[in-house]
Amino acid sequence: MRVMFIGAHPDDIELGAGGTLLKHVRKGDQVLYVILSKGEKGGEPKEREKEVLEIISYLGIKDYKLFSFHDTLLNTKFNEIKDELETIIKDFDPDRLYTHSLNDSHQDHRTVAEAVKIAGRRVPQVLSFWAPLLYNNFSPNYFIDISDVFEEKLKVLEKYKSQGHRDYLKREVIAGINKYFGYINNVDYAEGFEIIKYREVF
Repeated sequence: MRVMFIGAHPDDIELGAGGTLLKHVRKGDQVLYVILSKGEKGGEPKEREKEVLEIISYLGIKDYKLFSFHDTLLNTKFNEIKDELETIIKDFDPDRLYTHSLNDSHQDHRTVAEAVKIAGRRVPQVLSFWAPLLYNNFSPNYFIDISDVFEEKLKVLEKYKSQGHRDYLKREVIAGINKYFGYINNVDYAEGFEIIKYREVF
């Protein structure tokens, strides 16, 4: 399976879909990892980039793209981001794509989701992951059991040392969210996704 993960900032993907990312990597699926900004509004950009590269190395991801669009201002570069993503998606030809929710209240997350919706219009499966600023607008209807990789997901998130002060990165917060998604699916831990589009791939 060929899968893409697209996030606006460092740690977005790991927060919402870190366990799923781990499962794809461990399964041997071909993974393309894309980040659109260095998250400079949330920390020193070189340090944040270093953390991302450490995680990419730890996971053994060979295909990745790290862009330097300005944090919190992705909406001002919408067409450029859309065009970049369209080229990448066309070249990689994924079976499934994970990205932000169209209902996200963060402007960067919403911009990426909108750009992916257009750029990924020919991708069979597009799923959006949870993020801290979704509030009550997130309605997952696709779940992936991450019980076997949950502890490793936490270890990956711990590598974002520059963001250690964030409440949403605390173990109890992440465990609570993934435990709830797991509970309603009769497993220990799960990640929930909204289906933007889904066509079965054989």
